[in-house]
Amino acid sequence: MNPPGFDRDRMLLYAVLLSALVGIVLYATVYLTLAVYGPLNERGMLLGRVALFVTVGTLGLALVLALTARSASLSSAALSGSGWFLVFGGIALLFPAWGVSAAAVRGLSAFGGYAGAIFLVLAGGLVLQAEHAARDRQGTPGAS
Repeated sequence: MNPPGFDRDRMLLYAVLLSALVGIVLYATVYLTLAVYGPLNERGMLLGRVALFVTVGTLGLALVLALTARSASLSSAALSGSGWFLVFGGIALLFPAWGVSAAAVRGLSAFGGYAGAIFLVLAGGLVLQAEHAARDRQGTPGAS
């Protein structure tokens, strides 16, 4: 039983957004390192893999949220459209991934940021679906 004032769906949404932000920062660190110093060493490749695993976790959390979202807080005006942050973050990760793969730089190009970008775009779509489902359950206006 949930304690009073605890909203599981809102906490899941915050966890998704926080893990997506961490994943984007990790990928930005890897791409900036590639741009400044060139090929990655073992620690740089490890950071790229950690960023990939963080974005996989983001996708998993977003999937749980989309499948179990029942809270009215997901359809609030303050949280509406937060999935677009993930979608645009994933799209922003695609451009450095294209550049790295085109330049054939040793390091991240083997598994690239493509997977991380795709995971973030999918997670954003799942969060938007959870918001839409919460609106449909409430019957609030604006739900199509």
